[in-house]
Amino acid sequence: MQENLDSNTYLYKNRKEAVKDLLSLLPHDVMQKEQWILLALSRGSVEMAEKIANELSLSFDIFIVKPIVAPNNADCQIAMVSETKEIVMHETLVDAFGISEDYIYAEAQRRYNDDIMDNIYKFRKSLPLSDLKDKNILLVDEGCETGLSTLCALKSVLNLHTKKVSLATPVIAEDLFHHLDLKVDKIYTNHKLENFISVEYYYQELERIPGKVIRKKLDESAYYLPYQKEKDNEL
Repeated sequence: MQENLDSNTYLYKNRKEAVKDLLSLLPHDVMQKEQWILLALSRGSVEMAEKIANELSLSFDIFIVKPIVAPNNADCQIAMVSETKEIVMHETLVDAFGISEDYIYAEAQRRYNDDIMDNIYKFRKSLPLSDLKDKNILLVDEGCETGLSTLCALKSVLNLHTKKVSLATPVIAEDLFHHLDLKVDKIYTNHKLENFISVEYYYQELERIPGKVIRKKLDESAYYLPYQKEKDNEL
């Protein structure tokens, strides 16, 4: 478990506390009337998306994005690839390191084949992404630091002809907020932070949730969209 022991730095004890705060900002009546679909952008945000879905009786899905890292630095994310094969690059880093687009596209294909397809199998039983055409979408994440995953997901779902796309995240870098605010319909956030450190920095506990825990949560949820049709067919 990743634990921040400095009580002067963290804003939330855990994801449960953060999503409770986030729920206070969301337009419940509008979301229910328009039947928004929630998309969790990470393992950790599945817990948040499920909580919001349960509170508002809305459907949710997972949208899978995976990072592409620099050739000689596994901690440096230079791009993201999504399950719809959209790619978003961190142009400044790519240029600074002199990384070729051939490398990025090759790595994107590898990550799609090795990791994204595996996640689709594990968390969606190889079912396709839910139909998002003409839907109002809320992207959900536990925090936004660089914005690569959010931008990749945004680019991907807009290309699926969604109606509106908004973002919900408890913490976000202030400069990133202003950048993303031009691209999404609305950002719901509790904290816009200058000199953003890292998402983990603002949580006391931010453990990585095991895949088997997520699978159990999805199997048992009445609001996980990919399995709703399966359950309906069983009736």
